[in-house]
Formats: sequence, structure tokens, C-alpha cells
Amino acid sequence: MFEAAGVDWFWRPVGVGRHAFGVAAKRAEPHDSVTSFCGVEVEAWKVQRLPPESEWIDQDTCMDCWVRISARWS
Repeated sequence: MFEAAGVDWFWRPVGVGRHAFGVAAKRAEPHDSVTSFCGVEVEAWKVQRLPPESEWIDQDTCMDCWVRISARWS
């Protein structure tokens, strides 16, 4: 879905904020470690599941991830 639309990243709240991950994280084994654009490491299952709305609201967007993604278009 993401690659077909030309997007190679996605956001997920992972307990320490909303972070951006490369789409390869969706294909990792559930207990493998995946790394966000800013360097936060979590188990893949945390980004592969669709989190409830309450997690999106409760966590702030990681500005380091935001800056790194934004820089790709400047």
C-alpha cells in the first residue's frame, strides 16, 4: 500500500512518542528490532499493529523524525 503510493515511511505511536519508520519495518519478523528515522529501536510488532486512537492522542510527534522526513523534500 505505502510503496504503491510512493511513500516509503509511516508513523506509529510506540510508547515513547509517534515516530516514523521505513516500510521495511512492516515486513520484519515480529520480535526483530526496527529503528525509527531518529534512532528509537522497538520490536517490530509494535509498529506492525494498528494502535488505538487513544495512543495517537496521548503521544507527541517526534520532531527529530519530522525534521528528517521533511528534509527529504527540501
